[in-house]
Amino acid sequence: MNESSWFTILKTSHKNKGFEAENPIIGILSFEVSRLMCKVANLWHCLTDRHVSRLKEELRYSLGIRTLISDDHSYLINLALSEIIDNLKGVSISVARLGKKCVDPMYHNLDHVFHNPFEINLKWCGWEYRLKKMEKRVKKMKKFANVMSQLQEELETLSDLETRLKKMQSNGVNQSQLLEFHQKVMWQREEVNGLRDMSPWVRTFDYIVRLLLRSLFTIVQRIKVVFGITTEMGRDGCFVRKYSISTLAGASVYPSETSSSRSMSNLRHTPNPQTCYSPIMCARYPSIKSQKSAHIGCTTSRSYNPNSIRVKGIFQNDAFDPIKKAKRLLKGQEPTLGDTALALRYANIIIFIENLAMSPRFLRPDAREDLYDMLTTSIKNSLRQKLFLSSKKIDHRVASDWRSSLKRILDWLSPLAHNMIKWYSERNFEKQPMGSKGQVLLVQTLHYADQATSEIAITELLVGLHHVWRFSQEIIDESLMGSA
Repeated sequence: MNESSWFTILKTSHKNKGFEAENPIIGILSFEVSRLMCKVANLWHCLTDRHVSRLKEELRYSLGIRTLISDDHSYLINLALSEIIDNLKGVSISVARLGKKCVDPMYHNLDHVFHNPFEINLKWCGWEYRLKKMEKRVKKMKKFANVMSQLQEELETLSDLETRLKKMQSNGVNQSQLLEFHQKVMWQREEVNGLRDMSPWVRTFDYIVRLLLRSLFTIVQRIKVVFGITTEMGRDGCFVRKYSISTLAGASVYPSETSSSRSMSNLRHTPNPQTCYSPIMCARYPSIKSQKSAHIGCTTSRSYNPNSIRVKGIFQNDAFDPIKKAKRLLKGQEPTLGDTALALRYANIIIFIENLAMSPRFLRPDAREDLYDMLTTSIKNSLRQKLFLSSKKIDHRVASDWRSSLKRILDWLSPLAHNMIKWYSERNFEKQPMGSKGQVLLVQTLHYADQATSEIAITELLVGLHHVWRFSQEIIDESLMGSA
């Protein structure tokens, strides 16, 4: 895009929507601001009653999460809280940078305001929006983001038109055609300027920073309500966190040093149907009522003993840092797919297997090669051993068992893989629409999944796919020989 052409248009003087002329306006930074507004809106969306209720239900009853990550609900809730706080801190850093350009000196030193969101200085008390007003502000920020998305498209169109106009001028096009096309360019410029006046472009830094800052304070208060966190005022005039989510849940979130191992047969075979969770299909999770007395038949990758480590210092002022806590929780455990940067790769493998499992008899050689190339060395080695040990002829009963096994594993594994892809796309801000919603947290994906257990499950899927395909090929070959 030719920035020198349309940027000059946007710098022309217009009404400043009631703001003082001497206050600097956001200008070209409005694209960054719209991204921040999307993040704030997404944070607020994650904390709605409906979303939180669904999240807690999923963390409690999702067989995939309980099998690959943990069956300790308090631990899972802390992972979710950690990511939400991390996202909030990321936005606050950008807001603090914008605050340094404000006229009001109050916004010049916002760097450490959200260092610990639950120990905020008393001078910011009362900066939160009321619930209804926050809803209106979120709608306003979404509208700003949508306008900026439209503005970006119109700017690209304007750039193309101006380029074509210059070519027409250099090629000596007749005057009537040139005037007609020039009028078209002028109409496009008016469209761009109209959208600009509805966007954050003409707003002042003070207006934008105040909007984002108050929204962040409101989100902090919402987090306290959602996760049961209460605060009291300390001696230094700061709000101090009084109770932790783990304390309210009645269990320690610290893992024990011992973790139970899981055999491949546990992953492949379904436990007693009367004591097993229902399979998870299409991201629809069992209701709390139907699963109230359910029990997981598979052993989980991490075992947590509430009495193994006493929670010491949890009520101290500096004891609560969700990000550090999450790292402490995972320290000493088996590596996760997030630790080894394999979560997205394994998600693609699982979804590829899911697609092939729908029609294994039509599995082409090139598709098999593509799938094999996606595998890591450890999975390839495990797959060779499994196929070597099960090289006998496949009959109808064995093929049917493997087909059922494929479905059972995919029922609880594929939702995490699809969530991993969705999480990545939601946070890929260079490619996603500005107004899109972020609805998935890392705890709902393969990010925290135990690497060894995940590879066992993927290997089982590959072995099952191989046997089902082999049986299909044998049936096809026998039918061809019979017809011959």
